[in-house]
Formats: sequence, structure tokens, C-alpha cells
Amino acid sequence: MLKVEGYTQSDEARVVEFIRKAQPTAEPDKQILSRSVLIKDDKDIVGMVSYESHGDLGVIRYFLYDARIAGTDIVVGMFLELYKKAHERSVKKLIAGVPSRDVGMLFEMLGFTRVIGDLSDFADTVRKDAAIMLINLEGKSFE
Repeated sequence: MLKVEGYTQSDEARVVEFIRKAQPTAEPDKQILSRSVLIKDDKDIVGMVSYESHGDLGVIRYFLYDARIAGTDIVVGMFLELYKKAHERSVKKLIAGVPSRDVGMLFEMLGFTRVIGDLSDFADTVRKDAAIMLINLEGKSFE
């Protein structure tokens, strides 16, 4: 049965294995992993999203899920839990480097908007070839 849960230390080995299956050369950052929300299918990790903290700004670093197992509804639940946890840690905005139009459409559905104009504030935090999308968490309730 699929469920959304926050990351715990006991998840580390399974999360690292999940990331390495998707990105074989990845060297997962344990600080970022600690800010993850997971989709679990019993004991297996089938999805995750996490952010890197830059003060009151969070940058989405890992967003992976097995679309054959985890549908859009559970992905939305995973992001809602991420918003709640980030907000609890005083993150006011989350940004994501979005590599394709399809992923951009999913992020729009999740409440992100595309950042237009001067992107120099984000130059060191996201890939150069990605569109930048942002969601403002300030003043929102995630109960």
C-alpha cells in the first residue's frame, strides 16, 4: 500500500539505493536527504522529493518517482507534505529548476509559477538549462 511519510534516519540506505537506481553517478547529500518526503510501497521507496536549505529559500534537489507505481494523486500528497515540513522550518519560498515542459506542467499543477526576468538571484542554485519555477509558502496554512 502506498503512503507518504517524512524521512527518518532508518530510511537512509533505501533512499540512497533509490536515488542511485535513477541517477547511477549521484552522490546523495545526507543533509538534503534529511529534508525529504517519501512515497513508500510497504518497505520500498518509490518516490521522493527533498530540498536544499538556503535560509528562508528552499531549492528542490531530488524529485524522483516511479510513475508505474505512484500516480499523480500520491505525488501531490508528497508535495503537500513537503510544503508543510518546509513551512515548519521557516522556508518562505521553494524553487525548482525544471528541465522540460512536461515537468513544468506538473509543477504548475503543484502551485509553482515560472520565474520570468532577472534570474541572477538563482544562478548558483539551479542548472543553467532549466526553467526556474517558484512557490511562495509565506502566509499559507498546510494543515
